Amino acid sequence: MKFFLIMLFGLCTAVAADIYRWVDDNGNQVYSDEPVENAEKIELQDSMTYSPVQIPGVTDSTTTTNEQEESGESEVDPDYKLTIVAPEDDAGIRVNNGNVTVNLQLQPAFVPERGDKIQLYLDGLPAGVPMPQLSFMLENLDRGTHKLSAVVLNASGEVIAQSETTTFHLQRTSLLQPGRQQNNLPGGGAPTIPGIPTNPSVPNPN
Repeated sequence: MKFFLIMLFGLCTAVAADIYRWVDDNGNQVYSDEPVENAEKIELQDSMTYSPVQIPGVTDSTTTTNEQEESGESEVDPDYKLTIVAPEDDAGIRVNNGNVTVNLQLQPAFVPERGDKIQLYLDGLPAGVPMPQLSFMLENLDRGTHKLSAVVLNASGEVIAQSETTTFHLQRTSLLQPGRQQNNLPGGGAPTIPGIPTNPSVPNPN
């Protein structure tokens, strides 16, 4: 009987239930997790627990990565500085075909594994598609003033750096300019002058 009561006491302690004790009519001590009249509640000591010791300087990289993914943390983007080197701001460019080369400077340099790219903007509109390069060619631009800017996009398409806006003035030769009309006549000859024959073999009627 005592053995059974001890086992009952241990079982009840394991499940962390309240334990009550009383003396029955025969003078025996009875233990139970259900209280009865005149029962005494027994205060149990807290069970012992063990916590592993953290060793300084040792980090589980897999655990750290999983914790970052669960918390939504990601790799920090580089602190890029993007500058338009050419054309210079307020520069005048004379090119008849309208092709303008754009050169950029990026510090620090690209990290190919990150997948960062540069998107060029001309007059507020995207010029081409984002590319992991620092040189671009703008083709057949119209004469006049243009505004140029660029941004760095990460692999998710988020803007992580932006350049200052550069203004340049494109000059293209026009047929309407003085002296251009006569040089573009059929045959490339000079215009005729009244009173002077254009063909020496034909007599002058005057």
